[in-house]
This record gives sequence, C-alpha cells and structure tokens, in this order.
Amino acid sequence: MKKGLLHIIICLFFSISYSQNDISFVQKDKSKIEISFKNKIGTSEEEYEQAVEIKNTQTGKTQIINNIEVSITGKPSHLEINDYNFDGYTDFASFHTDDGMGVYTIYQIFIFNPKTKNFENLEFPTHYNPKCDMFCDVKIDKIKKTLTSSCRGGAKTHNDIWKYDQNKKLILLKTTSY
Repeated sequence: MKKGLLHIIICLFFSISYSQNDISFVQKDKSKIEISFKNKIGTSEEEYEQAVEIKNTQTGKTQIINNIEVSITGKPSHLEINDYNFDGYTDFASFHTDDGMGVYTIYQIFIFNPKTKNFENLEFPTHYNPKCDMFCDVKIDKIKKTLTSSCRGGAKTHNDIWKYDQNKKLILLKTTSY
C-alpha cells in the first residue's frame, strides 16, 4: 500500500513538473483526463491551426479546444498541468517559446470547470494595465495563491502578480519592475 501511494505521488510530481505533448492525470473528482495536441493543416499557412483534444473518462465525452496559440516561427508547443486557480482541480496550459529571441515562454491557460466538466480558457485580464500583455514565464506560489507573469520591456524585467478574489476572478495584485 505504501509503495503504491509513493509511486502515485512520484508520478504526479513528474507529471506536474514535466511538460510534454500528451498528458493524462486523475482529476479531483476521480475522472481520468487525457489531453493531446491535434493539428489541423490546410493548404496554406493561414489554414494551419492547432487544437487540443481532451477525453474525460467520467463523462465519456471528448472536448476539442480550437485556436490554440502557436509559434509563427514553428517553435514547438507543449502541455503542462497544474492548479492555476487554486481550487484543488487540475488545470492545464499550452505554451511555447516567444517568436523573438526566445527569452520567455508564452502560456495559454485552461481552467477546469467542475460543473460542466470542461476546461475553459483563462482570459488575460487587460483592464488592470499589467506590464506584460500576456501570460509569460508563469510561476505559481501555492502558499500565497498567486500567479506571476514575467516579461521584459527595454532594459527592465516586469513581474505582474495575479491573485483570485473572493468571487474567483483573477485580479492584478501588484507589478514590480527591476
């Protein structure tokens, strides 16, 4: 029993901290979730699109999320799981290196909705005037329950620190620059 529990913990740790193109995990509600990239390629560059296919064993349904952000220079996308909204359910992100110098990683985050059993795109809240205009180099602080997005602008590095309010809305807590 103890060996089995240790094995599960080790697998969970590596699945959370290691990113890849296909991921699977057991959700808090005991359903198994399998997520993978699906490419849709047309006849021209404008018709290239990346989608994510999500299979849920509890509902038996498959969710397709189209319009996954991709690198325009062909840099690969990856998947990562974590609890991005600190509700105990596992969420996921698709990310790729920026198309410029490749100095930071751009994230598109999807939050699990336990009522619908689907994942929803976490819209980047621009009305707070953050220094970063998207989720970049996302770091999670599980103790403070914050997300930090870091980007560069000129000679400075900016950190936007996000937190969820009591209504479960993402708000800008503070911005630091150095």
